[in-house]
Amino acid sequence: MLPRGAAPGPPRGAGRGRPARRRQGPRGVRDRAGARGPPRAGLRGGERHVIQPIAFAPPRPAGKEAPARVALVTLGCAKNLVDSEIMAGLMARGGFVLTANPADADVAVVNTCAFIGPSQKESIDRILELAALKREGVLRGLIVAGCLAQRYQSELLREIPEVDAVVGTGQVDAIARVAHRVRHGGAAILEVGPPGTAVDLASHRAVSTPRHLAYLRIADGCDFRCTFCIIPKLRGDLRSRPFESVLEEAHRLAEGGVKELLLIAQDSTSYGEDIYGTARLPELLRGLAAIDGIEWLRVHYTHPKTWSEELIRVFEEEPKVCRYVDIPLQHVTDRMLRRMRREVVAVEQERLIETLRRRLPEIAIRTHFIVGFPGETEEDFEALLEAVGRESYDHVGCFAYSREDGTPAGRMGEQVPERTKLERRRRLMAAQRDLAARVWGRWVGRTVDVRIDGAVPSRAGSFIGRVEQQGYEVDGVTRVRAVRGAPEPRAGERTRVRIVRARHYDLEAEVTG
Repeated sequence: MLPRGAAPGPPRGAGRGRPARRRQGPRGVRDRAGARGPPRAGLRGGERHVIQPIAFAPPRPAGKEAPARVALVTLGCAKNLVDSEIMAGLMARGGFVLTANPADADVAVVNTCAFIGPSQKESIDRILELAALKREGVLRGLIVAGCLAQRYQSELLREIPEVDAVVGTGQVDAIARVAHRVRHGGAAILEVGPPGTAVDLASHRAVSTPRHLAYLRIADGCDFRCTFCIIPKLRGDLRSRPFESVLEEAHRLAEGGVKELLLIAQDSTSYGEDIYGTARLPELLRGLAAIDGIEWLRVHYTHPKTWSEELIRVFEEEPKVCRYVDIPLQHVTDRMLRRMRREVVAVEQERLIETLRRRLPEIAIRTHFIVGFPGETEEDFEALLEAVGRESYDHVGCFAYSREDGTPAGRMGEQVPERTKLERRRRLMAAQRDLAARVWGRWVGRTVDVRIDGAVPSRAGSFIGRVEQQGYEVDGVTRVRAVRGAPEPRAGERTRVRIVRARHYDLEAEVTG
Protein backbone atom coordinates (compact mmCIF):
# COMPACT_ATOMS: atom_id res chain seq x y z
CA MET A 1 0.00 0.00 0.00
CA LEU A 2 1.04 3.59 -0.62
CA PRO A 3 1.55 5.77 2.47
CA ARG A 4 -1.69 6.68 4.19
CA GLY A 5 -3.23 9.83 2.79
CA ALA A 6 -2.68 8.90 -0.85
CA ALA A 7 -6.16 8.58 -2.25
CA PRO A 8 -6.74 6.19 -5.15
CA GLY A 9 -8.10 7.63 -8.39
CA PRO A 10 -10.76 6.57 -10.85
CA PRO A 11 -10.32 3.45 -12.99
CA ARG A 12 -7.54 3.69 -15.58
CA GLY A 13 -8.71 5.66 -18.58
CA ALA A 14 -11.62 7.35 -16.81
CA GLY A 15 -11.93 11.07 -17.35
CA ARG A 16 -9.56 11.25 -20.32
CA GLY A 17 -10.07 14.42 -22.31
CA ARG A 18 -12.69 15.98 -20.05
CA PRO A 19 -12.60 17.86 -16.76
CA ALA A 20 -12.95 15.82 -13.62
CA ARG A 21 -13.40 16.63 -9.96
CA ARG A 22 -9.94 17.08 -8.50
CA ARG A 23 -8.92 14.34 -6.11
CA GLN A 24 -7.50 15.64 -2.89
CA GLY A 25 -4.10 14.19 -2.11
CA PRO A 26 -2.13 14.56 1.09
CA ARG A 27 -0.89 18.02 1.90
CA GLY A 28 2.82 18.44 1.19
CA VAL A 29 4.90 18.30 4.34
CA ARG A 30 8.15 20.23 4.02
CA ASP A 31 10.83 19.52 6.58
CA ARG A 32 13.52 22.16 6.13
CA ALA A 33 16.20 20.64 8.31
CA GLY A 34 18.87 22.93 9.54
CA ALA A 35 19.96 26.36 8.48
CA ARG A 36 18.15 27.74 5.47
CA GLY A 37 19.63 29.36 2.45
CA PRO A 38 17.94 31.72 -0.01
CA PRO A 39 14.26 30.97 -0.69
CA ARG A 40 14.47 29.25 -4.06
CA ALA A 41 13.44 25.91 -5.46
CA GLY A 42 16.17 23.42 -4.84
CA LEU A 43 17.48 20.57 -2.83
CA ARG A 44 16.20 20.95 0.71
CA GLY A 45 13.86 18.18 1.74
CA GLY A 46 10.44 18.30 0.14
CA GLU A 47 11.02 21.28 -2.12
CA ARG A 48 10.44 21.13 -5.86
CA HIS A 49 13.08 21.62 -8.50
CA VAL A 50 11.95 21.81 -12.12
CA ILE A 51 14.81 21.08 -14.51
CA GLN A 52 15.05 24.16 -16.70
CA PRO A 53 14.95 23.82 -20.49
CA ILE A 54 18.30 22.89 -22.01
CA ALA A 55 16.92 23.69 -25.45
CA PHE A 56 14.66 26.57 -26.50
CA ALA A 57 11.04 25.45 -26.48
CA PRO A 58 9.41 27.26 -29.43
CA PRO A 59 5.66 27.87 -29.74
CA ARG A 60 3.74 24.86 -31.00
CA PRO A 61 3.55 25.17 -34.81
CA ALA A 62 0.13 24.93 -36.43
CA GLY A 63 -0.64 22.16 -38.86
CA LYS A 64 2.12 19.73 -38.01
CA GLU A 65 3.26 17.75 -35.02
CA ALA A 66 5.80 19.55 -32.87
CA PRO A 67 8.69 17.83 -31.12
CA ALA A 68 7.49 16.14 -27.96
CA ARG A 69 7.88 18.27 -24.88
CA VAL A 70 8.74 16.93 -21.46
CA ALA A 71 8.74 18.55 -18.02
CA LEU A 72 10.98 17.00 -15.38
CA VAL A 73 10.19 17.74 -11.73
CA THR A 74 12.69 16.70 -9.06
CA LEU A 75 11.97 16.19 -5.36
CA GLY A 76 14.44 15.40 -2.62
CA CYS A 77 18.21 15.43 -2.44
CA ALA A 78 21.15 16.39 -4.63
CA LYS A 79 21.64 12.76 -5.63
CA ASN A 80 18.13 12.81 -7.10
CA LEU A 81 18.93 16.02 -8.94
CA VAL A 82 21.91 14.36 -10.63
CA ASP A 83 19.62 11.51 -11.76
CA SER A 84 17.24 14.12 -13.18
CA GLU A 85 20.07 15.85 -15.01
CA ILE A 86 21.03 12.53 -16.58
CA MET A 87 17.41 11.87 -17.56
CA ALA A 88 17.15 15.37 -19.03
CA GLY A 89 20.23 14.78 -21.17
CA LEU A 90 19.00 11.39 -22.35
CA MET A 91 15.59 12.76 -23.28
CA ALA A 92 17.10 15.72 -25.14
CA ARG A 93 19.21 13.30 -27.14
CA GLY A 94 16.09 11.22 -27.71
CA GLY A 95 14.33 14.07 -29.48
CA PHE A 96 12.40 15.65 -26.63
CA VAL A 97 12.36 19.37 -25.90
CA LEU A 98 12.47 20.23 -22.20
CA THR A 99 10.07 22.78 -20.79
CA ALA A 100 9.97 24.20 -17.27
CA ASN A 101 6.17 24.31 -17.22
CA PRO A 102 4.38 20.95 -16.83
CA ALA A 103 1.21 22.53 -18.24
CA ASP A 104 3.07 23.10 -21.53
CA ALA A 105 4.40 19.53 -21.74
CA ASP A 106 3.23 16.40 -23.50
CA VAL A 107 4.82 14.17 -20.85
CA ALA A 108 5.72 14.95 -17.24
CA VAL A 109 8.33 13.01 -15.28
CA VAL A 110 8.38 13.23 -11.47
CA ASN A 111 11.65 12.10 -9.92
CA THR A 112 10.47 11.27 -6.41
CA CYS A 113 11.88 11.00 -2.91
CA ALA A 114 10.93 8.29 -0.41
CA PHE A 115 13.47 8.80 2.39
CA ILE A 116 10.95 9.54 5.16
CA GLY A 117 7.18 9.84 5.48
CA PRO A 118 6.92 13.59 4.80
CA SER A 119 8.97 13.29 1.62
CA GLN A 120 6.81 10.38 0.43
CA LYS A 121 3.66 12.41 1.02
CA GLU A 122 5.12 15.38 -0.83
CA SER A 123 6.03 13.15 -3.77
CA ILE A 124 2.51 11.72 -3.91
CA ASP A 125 1.02 15.19 -3.62
CA ARG A 126 3.00 16.33 -6.65
CA ILE A 127 2.02 13.22 -8.62
CA LEU A 128 -1.64 13.92 -7.89
CA GLU A 129 -1.31 17.52 -9.06
CA LEU A 130 0.09 16.33 -12.38
CA ALA A 131 -2.51 13.55 -12.57
CA ALA A 132 -5.16 16.28 -12.50
CA LEU A 133 -3.51 17.92 -15.53
CA LYS A 134 -3.65 14.61 -17.34
CA ARG A 135 -7.34 14.07 -16.54
CA GLU A 136 -8.03 17.54 -17.91
CA GLY A 137 -6.29 16.64 -21.17
CA VAL A 138 -3.33 18.97 -20.64
CA LEU A 139 -0.77 16.15 -20.36
CA ARG A 140 -0.63 13.05 -22.53
CA GLY A 141 1.56 11.07 -20.19
CA LEU A 142 2.79 10.89 -16.59
CA ILE A 143 5.91 8.99 -15.51
CA VAL A 144 6.97 8.41 -11.90
CA ALA A 145 10.68 7.78 -11.36
CA GLY A 146 13.10 7.65 -8.44
CA CYS A 147 12.93 6.27 -4.94
CA LEU A 148 9.13 6.24 -4.52
CA ALA A 149 8.92 4.33 -7.82
CA GLN A 150 11.50 1.84 -6.58
CA ARG A 151 9.69 1.38 -3.29
CA TYR A 152 6.04 1.09 -4.40
CA GLN A 153 6.38 -0.02 -8.04
CA SER A 154 3.10 -1.58 -9.28
CA GLU A 155 1.15 -0.04 -6.39
CA LEU A 156 1.62 3.37 -7.99
CA LEU A 157 0.07 2.10 -11.23
CA ARG A 158 -2.78 0.45 -9.36
CA GLU A 159 -3.65 3.24 -6.93
CA ILE A 160 -2.98 6.27 -9.16
CA PRO A 161 -4.22 5.10 -12.55
CA GLU A 162 -3.26 8.31 -14.34
CA VAL A 163 0.37 7.18 -13.97
CA ASP A 164 1.46 5.64 -17.28
CA ALA A 165 4.90 4.37 -16.30
CA VAL A 166 7.03 3.70 -13.25
CA VAL A 167 10.82 3.80 -13.65
CA GLY A 168 13.10 2.52 -10.86
CA THR A 169 16.38 3.92 -9.58
CA GLY A 170 18.38 1.44 -11.63
CA GLN A 171 16.60 2.06 -14.92
CA VAL A 172 17.48 5.71 -15.52
CA ASP A 173 18.93 4.75 -18.92
CA ALA A 174 15.44 3.65 -20.08
CA ILE A 175 13.76 7.02 -19.57
CA ALA A 176 13.76 8.26 -23.20
CA ARG A 177 12.43 4.95 -24.53
CA VAL A 178 9.72 4.86 -21.86
CA ALA A 179 8.76 8.49 -22.50
CA HIS A 180 8.31 7.83 -26.24
CA ARG A 181 6.07 4.84 -25.50
CA VAL A 182 4.03 6.84 -23.00
CA ARG A 183 3.59 9.70 -25.44
CA HIS A 184 2.01 7.39 -28.00
CA GLY A 185 -0.29 5.64 -25.50
CA GLY A 186 -0.71 1.98 -24.71
CA ALA A 187 -0.47 -0.27 -21.71
CA ALA A 188 1.06 0.88 -18.45
CA ILE A 189 4.82 0.36 -18.18
CA LEU A 190 6.63 -0.99 -15.13
CA GLU A 191 10.38 -0.47 -15.66
CA VAL A 192 11.76 -1.44 -12.25
CA GLY A 193 14.52 -3.89 -11.41
CA PRO A 194 16.74 -4.55 -8.41
CA PRO A 195 18.34 -1.39 -7.04
CA GLY A 196 21.94 -0.88 -7.93
CA THR A 197 21.87 -1.74 -11.61
CA ALA A 198 22.21 1.81 -12.96
CA VAL A 199 25.07 2.32 -15.38
CA ASP A 200 27.44 5.29 -15.39
CA LEU A 201 25.64 7.81 -17.59
CA ALA A 202 27.40 11.01 -16.53
CA SER A 203 28.41 11.84 -20.11
CA HIS A 204 24.72 12.32 -20.96
CA ARG A 205 24.08 14.72 -18.10
CA ALA A 206 22.47 18.16 -18.62
CA VAL A 207 23.71 20.16 -15.63
CA SER A 208 21.00 22.44 -14.22
CA THR A 209 22.86 24.25 -11.44
CA PRO A 210 24.46 27.69 -12.00
CA ARG A 211 27.25 27.51 -14.57
CA HIS A 212 30.07 27.86 -12.03
CA LEU A 213 29.16 24.89 -9.82
CA ALA A 214 28.02 21.31 -10.21
CA TYR A 215 27.36 18.22 -8.15
CA LEU A 216 29.78 15.36 -8.75
CA ARG A 217 28.36 12.00 -7.72
CA ILE A 218 31.22 9.67 -6.86
CA ALA A 219 29.18 6.67 -5.65
CA ASP A 220 25.65 5.44 -5.07
CA GLY A 221 24.17 3.03 -2.55
CA CYS A 222 25.40 2.24 0.95
CA ASP A 223 26.89 -0.71 2.84
CA PHE A 224 25.86 0.58 6.27
CA ARG A 225 22.58 -0.74 7.62
CA CYS A 226 21.29 1.96 9.96
CA THR A 227 18.06 0.80 11.57
CA PHE A 228 16.10 3.91 10.57
CA CYS A 229 17.16 3.99 6.92
CA ILE A 230 15.38 2.63 3.84
CA ILE A 231 18.03 3.84 1.36
CA PRO A 232 19.88 0.50 0.83
CA LYS A 233 16.57 -1.04 -0.26
CA LEU A 234 16.04 1.80 -2.73
CA ARG A 235 19.60 2.37 -3.92
CA GLY A 236 21.38 -0.89 -3.19
CA ASP A 237 24.84 -1.52 -1.77
CA LEU A 238 27.77 0.85 -2.23
CA ARG A 239 28.76 1.19 -5.89
CA SER A 240 31.67 3.52 -6.47
CA ARG A 241 32.32 5.01 -9.87
CA PRO A 242 35.72 4.14 -11.32
CA PHE A 243 38.41 6.66 -10.42
CA GLU A 244 39.04 7.54 -14.07
CA SER A 245 35.32 8.07 -14.75
CA VAL A 246 35.01 10.62 -11.95
CA LEU A 247 38.10 12.52 -13.09
CA GLU A 248 36.91 12.48 -16.70
CA GLU A 249 33.59 14.04 -15.74
CA ALA A 250 35.32 16.62 -13.54
CA HIS A 251 37.60 17.64 -16.44
CA ARG A 252 34.56 17.99 -18.69
CA LEU A 253 32.75 20.14 -16.11
CA ALA A 254 35.81 22.34 -15.62
CA GLU A 255 36.09 22.87 -19.38
CA GLY A 256 32.46 24.05 -19.29
CA GLY A 257 33.22 26.72 -16.70
CA VAL A 258 32.56 24.89 -13.43
CA LYS A 259 34.74 26.18 -10.59
CA GLU A 260 33.15 24.48 -7.58
CA LEU A 261 32.51 20.74 -7.37
CA LEU A 262 30.19 19.39 -4.68
CA LEU A 263 31.06 15.73 -4.06
CA ILE A 264 28.04 13.61 -3.16
CA ALA A 265 27.21 9.96 -2.44
CA GLN A 266 25.24 8.09 0.19
CA ASP A 267 28.60 7.55 1.95
CA SER A 268 31.40 9.62 0.44
CA THR A 269 34.15 8.49 2.80
CA SER A 270 33.74 4.83 1.76
CA TYR A 271 34.35 5.74 -1.89
CA GLY A 272 36.37 3.02 -3.63
CA GLU A 273 36.09 0.27 -1.01
CA ASP A 274 33.84 -1.88 -3.20
CA ILE A 275 36.00 -1.82 -6.34
CA TYR A 276 39.51 -1.18 -5.01
CA GLY A 277 39.37 -2.87 -1.61
CA THR A 278 40.26 0.38 0.15
CA ALA A 279 38.78 3.86 0.46
CA ARG A 280 40.21 6.21 -2.17
CA LEU A 281 38.54 9.51 -1.35
CA PRO A 282 41.87 11.12 -0.33
CA GLU A 283 43.45 10.13 -3.64
CA LEU A 284 40.38 11.27 -5.54
CA LEU A 285 40.45 14.69 -3.88
CA ARG A 286 44.11 15.13 -4.82
CA GLY A 287 43.32 14.17 -8.40
CA LEU A 288 40.41 16.61 -8.58
CA ALA A 289 42.51 19.38 -7.03
CA ALA A 290 45.00 19.01 -9.89
CA ILE A 291 42.39 19.96 -12.51
CA ASP A 292 42.85 23.43 -13.99
CA GLY A 293 39.85 25.67 -13.42
CA ILE A 294 38.54 23.90 -10.34
CA GLU A 295 38.87 26.21 -7.34
CA TRP A 296 36.68 24.69 -4.62
CA LEU A 297 36.03 21.05 -3.73
CA ARG A 298 33.24 20.56 -1.19
CA VAL A 299 32.65 17.14 0.41
CA HIS A 300 29.13 16.12 1.48
CA TYR A 301 27.67 13.00 3.16
CA THR A 302 30.69 11.64 5.02
CA HIS A 303 30.32 8.97 7.71
CA PRO A 304 32.13 9.40 11.06
CA LYS A 305 33.21 5.74 11.02
CA THR A 306 35.12 5.95 7.73
CA TRP A 307 37.22 9.07 8.24
CA SER A 308 40.97 8.44 8.11
CA GLU A 309 44.21 10.19 8.98
CA GLU A 310 45.03 10.38 5.28
CA LEU A 311 41.75 12.17 4.56
CA ILE A 312 42.39 14.75 7.28
CA ARG A 313 45.86 15.37 5.79
CA VAL A 314 44.29 16.09 2.40
CA PHE A 315 42.08 18.74 4.03
CA GLU A 316 45.19 20.24 5.61
CA GLU A 317 47.37 20.17 2.50
CA GLU A 318 45.06 20.87 -0.45
CA PRO A 319 43.96 24.53 -0.57
CA LYS A 320 41.20 23.71 -3.09
CA VAL A 321 39.46 21.40 -0.60
CA CYS A 322 37.01 23.66 1.21
CA ARG A 323 37.36 24.10 4.94
CA TYR A 324 33.88 22.64 5.22
CA VAL A 325 32.59 19.14 5.76
CA ASP A 326 29.23 17.43 6.12
CA ILE A 327 29.21 14.65 8.77
CA PRO A 328 25.70 13.42 9.66
CA LEU A 329 26.12 12.12 13.24
CA GLN A 330 22.41 11.35 13.94
CA HIS A 331 22.96 11.26 17.73
CA VAL A 332 25.60 11.65 20.44
CA THR A 333 24.89 8.98 23.09
CA ASP A 334 26.18 5.42 22.90
CA ARG A 335 22.73 4.04 23.68
CA MET A 336 21.11 5.81 20.72
CA LEU A 337 24.02 5.11 18.37
CA ARG A 338 23.73 1.38 19.16
CA ARG A 339 19.98 1.36 18.56
CA MET A 340 20.53 3.19 15.29
CA ARG A 341 23.29 0.71 14.35
CA ARG A 342 25.67 3.49 13.41
CA GLU A 343 28.78 1.31 13.96
CA VAL A 344 30.46 4.13 15.86
CA VAL A 345 30.54 5.14 19.54
CA ALA A 346 30.20 8.60 21.00
CA VAL A 347 33.84 9.00 21.95
CA GLU A 348 34.93 8.26 18.36
CA GLN A 349 32.64 11.00 17.08
CA GLU A 350 33.88 13.44 19.72
CA ARG A 351 37.50 12.62 18.88
CA LEU A 352 36.91 13.21 15.18
CA ILE A 353 35.27 16.60 15.76
CA GLU A 354 38.02 17.64 18.18
CA THR A 355 40.73 16.58 15.72
CA LEU A 356 39.16 18.50 12.87
CA ARG A 357 38.81 21.60 15.05
CA ARG A 358 42.41 21.40 16.25
CA ARG A 359 44.05 20.74 12.89
CA LEU A 360 41.70 22.80 10.72
CA PRO A 361 40.78 25.88 12.79
CA GLU A 362 38.83 27.46 9.90
CA ILE A 363 36.68 24.39 9.17
CA ALA A 364 32.89 24.58 9.29
CA ILE A 365 31.22 21.33 10.34
CA ARG A 366 27.70 20.55 9.16
CA THR A 367 25.78 17.72 10.81
CA HIS A 368 22.29 16.26 11.12
CA PHE A 369 20.49 14.71 14.07
CA ILE A 370 17.37 12.58 14.51
CA VAL A 371 15.23 13.34 17.56
CA GLY A 372 12.50 11.10 18.91
CA PHE A 373 14.12 7.87 17.75
CA PRO A 374 12.57 4.82 19.46
CA GLY A 375 13.79 4.63 23.03
CA GLU A 376 15.21 8.16 23.15
CA THR A 377 14.93 9.38 26.73
CA GLU A 378 14.93 12.94 27.99
CA GLU A 379 18.49 12.27 29.17
CA ASP A 380 19.54 11.26 25.65
CA PHE A 381 17.95 14.38 24.23
CA GLU A 382 19.56 16.65 26.83
CA ALA A 383 22.95 15.24 25.81
CA LEU A 384 22.16 16.25 22.25
CA LEU A 385 21.23 19.78 23.33
CA GLU A 386 24.43 20.02 25.34
CA ALA A 387 26.54 18.97 22.34
CA VAL A 388 24.95 21.68 20.18
CA GLY A 389 25.45 24.24 22.94
CA ARG A 390 29.18 23.45 23.11
CA GLU A 391 29.56 24.89 19.59
CA SER A 392 30.90 21.60 18.28
CA TYR A 393 29.12 22.26 14.96
CA ASP A 394 28.54 25.25 12.69
CA HIS A 395 25.47 24.06 10.78
CA VAL A 396 22.90 21.71 12.33
CA GLY A 397 19.94 20.02 10.65
CA CYS A 398 17.32 18.02 12.50
CA PHE A 399 14.62 15.50 11.59
CA ALA A 400 11.89 14.27 13.88
CA TYR A 401 12.10 10.48 13.55
CA SER A 402 9.79 9.07 10.88
CA ARG A 403 8.68 5.46 11.42
CA GLU A 404 9.25 3.64 8.13
CA ASP A 405 7.87 0.25 7.12
CA GLY A 406 10.59 -2.20 6.21
CA THR A 407 13.16 -0.82 8.64
CA PRO A 408 14.30 -2.43 11.93
CA ALA A 409 13.52 0.80 13.80
CA GLY A 410 9.95 0.68 12.53
CA ARG A 411 9.48 -2.60 14.41
CA MET A 412 11.10 -1.40 17.64
CA GLY A 413 9.22 -0.86 20.85
CA GLU A 414 9.46 2.35 22.87
CA GLN A 415 8.18 4.50 20.02
CA VAL A 416 8.26 8.15 21.09
CA PRO A 417 4.92 10.03 20.92
CA GLU A 418 4.60 12.36 17.94
CA ARG A 419 4.03 15.38 20.15
CA THR A 420 7.25 14.67 22.04
CA LYS A 421 9.22 14.27 18.80
CA LEU A 422 8.02 17.59 17.44
CA GLU A 423 8.66 19.37 20.73
CA ARG A 424 12.21 18.02 20.86
CA ARG A 425 12.81 19.11 17.29
CA ARG A 426 11.55 22.59 18.17
CA ARG A 427 13.89 22.78 21.16
CA LEU A 428 16.89 21.55 19.20
CA MET A 429 16.29 23.99 16.36
CA ALA A 430 15.96 26.83 18.87
CA ALA A 431 19.34 25.82 20.31
CA GLN A 432 20.73 25.64 16.79
CA ARG A 433 19.46 29.13 16.02
CA ASP A 434 21.22 30.48 19.10
CA LEU A 435 24.35 28.60 18.05
CA ALA A 436 24.22 30.12 14.56
CA ALA A 437 23.95 33.62 16.01
CA ARG A 438 27.12 33.07 18.06
CA VAL A 439 29.11 31.24 15.36
CA TRP A 440 28.37 33.64 12.53
CA GLY A 441 28.41 36.72 14.75
CA ARG A 442 32.15 36.22 15.12
CA TRP A 443 32.55 36.77 11.38
CA VAL A 444 31.56 40.44 11.62
CA GLY A 445 34.52 42.68 10.79
CA ARG A 446 36.42 40.02 8.86
CA THR A 447 37.61 40.52 5.28
CA VAL A 448 37.17 37.31 3.28
CA ASP A 449 36.55 35.90 -0.19
CA VAL A 450 32.97 35.18 -1.26
CA ARG A 451 31.91 33.05 -4.22
CA ILE A 452 29.14 34.98 -6.01
CA ASP A 453 26.20 32.77 -7.01
CA GLY A 454 24.20 35.52 -8.70
CA ALA A 455 22.55 38.92 -8.54
CA VAL A 456 19.38 39.69 -6.60
CA PRO A 457 16.94 40.59 -9.41
CA SER A 458 14.86 43.01 -7.35
CA ARG A 459 17.79 44.95 -5.87
CA ALA A 460 20.36 46.74 -7.99
CA GLY A 461 23.87 46.27 -6.69
CA SER A 462 22.92 43.32 -4.46
CA PHE A 463 24.28 39.80 -4.85
CA ILE A 464 24.03 36.39 -3.21
CA GLY A 465 27.23 34.51 -2.47
CA ARG A 466 28.86 32.13 -0.03
CA VAL A 467 32.02 32.07 1.99
CA GLU A 468 34.02 28.85 1.84
CA GLN A 469 32.26 27.68 5.00
CA GLN A 470 28.73 27.85 3.52
CA GLY A 471 27.37 24.99 1.41
CA TYR A 472 25.25 25.61 -1.67
CA GLU A 473 21.49 25.59 -0.94
CA VAL A 474 21.78 23.80 2.40
CA ASP A 475 23.28 26.52 4.60
CA GLY A 476 22.98 30.26 4.98
CA VAL A 477 24.26 32.72 2.38
CA THR A 478 26.31 35.89 2.28
CA ARG A 479 24.38 38.87 0.95
CA VAL A 480 26.82 41.17 -0.80
CA ARG A 481 26.32 44.86 -1.52
CA ALA A 482 28.41 46.57 -4.18
CA VAL A 483 29.89 49.93 -3.20
CA ARG A 484 30.74 52.90 -5.35
CA GLY A 485 34.24 52.70 -6.79
CA ALA A 486 34.60 48.93 -6.28
CA PRO A 487 34.30 46.47 -9.19
CA GLU A 488 30.84 44.91 -9.44
CA PRO A 489 30.81 41.19 -8.55
CA ARG A 490 30.18 38.62 -11.27
CA ALA A 491 28.51 35.22 -10.89
CA GLY A 492 31.03 32.47 -10.31
CA GLU A 493 33.86 34.78 -9.37
CA ARG A 494 35.44 35.17 -5.96
CA THR A 495 35.05 38.66 -4.58
CA ARG A 496 36.81 40.24 -1.61
CA VAL A 497 34.30 41.54 0.91
CA ARG A 498 34.07 42.83 4.46
CA ILE A 499 31.45 41.20 6.70
CA VAL A 500 29.32 43.95 8.24
CA ARG A 501 26.45 42.03 9.84
CA ALA A 502 25.31 38.52 10.84
CA ARG A 503 21.64 37.56 10.82
CA HIS A 504 21.55 34.12 12.42
CA TYR A 505 22.31 31.90 9.41
CA ASP A 506 23.18 34.61 6.87
CA LEU A 507 25.99 37.13 6.60
CA GLU A 508 25.86 40.60 5.06
CA ALA A 509 28.92 42.08 3.41
CA GLU A 510 30.25 44.96 1.34
CA VAL A 511 32.67 44.70 -1.55
CA THR A 512 36.06 46.12 -0.60
CA GLY A 513 37.74 48.60 -2.92
